Amino acid sequence: MTGYPTAAAFTWANTGGKGSGAGMAPDDILETEQAVARLAQAWKQPLIAYYVSTGPLWLKAQRLNISRRTLMRRVETAERKVAETLDSAPKS
Repeated sequence: MTGYPTAAAFTWANTGGKGSGAGMAPDDILETEQAVARLAQAWKQPLIAYYVSTGPLWLKAQRLNISRRTLMRRVETAERKVAETLDSAPKS
């Protein structure tokens, strides 16, 4: 597991999933989005390209003017940074 939700979970939460509290992201997704928001732009862009944008991996990398390998390295690094942030956050 990477510590970052799948694109489907992200999309579901941000399109106001059905049920009580529609329009509000679950706490774990909100915490993850806050951790991503605190990342430097260099780490945020690859995560957004990878998890949110559509298209094949080569196209996502091309949009960032980097290779697929570089995109995946940056995604993995950013995921570790998000996981570290989430692990160090005080538990409620």
